Formats: sequence, C-alpha cells, structure tokens
Amino acid sequence: MSPLSRADRITIAHVCQDWAPTYHNGPFNFSTAETVRYLADGHLEALTDRHGRDTIWDAVAAHLAAHPDTLTAPRTTQALRDQRRAERDAHAAAYLNAARDHHRQDLPYEALALIDRAELSSPSYDNFDRFRASVHRKFPPYAPTDLDGTDLRYRHTLPLARPTAPVAFHGAREQQWVYPGRQVIVGPWPAPTPEQCTAVEQDGLWLDEGTALVCPGCGLDMT
Repeated sequence: MSPLSRADRITIAHVCQDWAPTYHNGPFNFSTAETVRYLADGHLEALTDRHGRDTIWDAVAAHLAAHPDTLTAPRTTQALRDQRRAERDAHAAAYLNAARDHHRQDLPYEALALIDRAELSSPSYDNFDRFRASVHRKFPPYAPTDLDGTDLRYRHTLPLARPTAPVAFHGAREQQWVYPGRQVIVGPWPAPTPEQCTAVEQDGLWLDEGTALVCPGCGLDMT
C-alpha cells in the first residue's frame, strides 16, 4: 500500500499541473525524467522530507504517465498559477466555513467530511488536523462494538472515504438524539434507516450470542 494520502496525491497533481508544462516546454525542453526531478526536488520538498525522495519521484512520474496531456499543455505563467491557487484556497475556505456551521450544530461527522473536502481542495491552505482535533475534543470518537469474529458488519458512514450519511436521530416521530458515531448494523430491518424507524419495542435485540444489542426496527447499535 502506498504511504501517500489522497491529499498528498492531490498536492502532486497540483504541482504537476502548475509547473510541468513550463519545465517540459520551456527553453531548455527538459525530458520527462528531468521534469520529474525538478518537480519533486523543487516544489515537493515537504512531501520528500516526509516520505523520501524515491517515493515522491515515483509518484510524480506515475502521475505524469497517467496524465501525459499535463506535459504537453501550454506553459503556465505566475499569474495563472496565482489564480489557480486562489481558486483552490477559496474552495477550501468555503468547505471549512460549512464545517464550522456543522460543528456548531453538533454534527461532527458531517463537519469531518467537510474538513476532508477542504483539504482535498487545497492541501496546503491550512493545517486541517487542528480543525479535526477541535471536532474530536467536543465529540470524542465513538468506540463501536467489536464485530471481529462475527458475520455482523456496519453500514458505511462518514468521513469522506465512505460517504454514506451518519445517523442524525432515531425514530421518525420521536427523533431521539443519537451520540455521533453510533452506527447501524446491516440486516433485514423493517426501516432502512434509524431516521425512518417506527419500532416501539423498548427492549433491543441481541445479535450473535450477545455481541451487539440493536434496535429491532432499524439495526442501530445500542450496545
């Protein structure tokens, strides 16, 4: 598995887009290999320090091989690079503002997904981990029931890598508060989501010999 995160790969893509045509099509007509060297050593020092020179060289080369039009695009100017940077930063700022709104509304998993989107828009815009830390201070991550060794599995939930919406509340009429991070165990439940659940049973249903206690109407983990 590659040590590079999605944000790392987007950083590489942005650097290639901004600088590869200028190096490759500039007055020196650098080869692809020379362009890789200039991009990795001249513009991706932070990633090189973190992951090693060979890893970043390979990643830059792989990106250019997968996107050969990057090398043949018109040469960029500083004005164009500044414009692109401003647009990326504006998108990141908008996502962060939305994340703050969700954080204030006690919707931490939506906030985390928006922070993810901000980072993927412009990875160098800010230190996004400090925003994630703020969310986790208010709502420490919920520790789900350990389903190892069972046939049970959870419905996918946020953040961005698994973008199915988290549980907002439980019960179509009561709309009971659910601690952020509680998950739904997949099963043939009458209601497709906790928000649509109409179960009136007070007692939960134990699954897999007492491993997990769930709502029998929707599968919400109540352990």
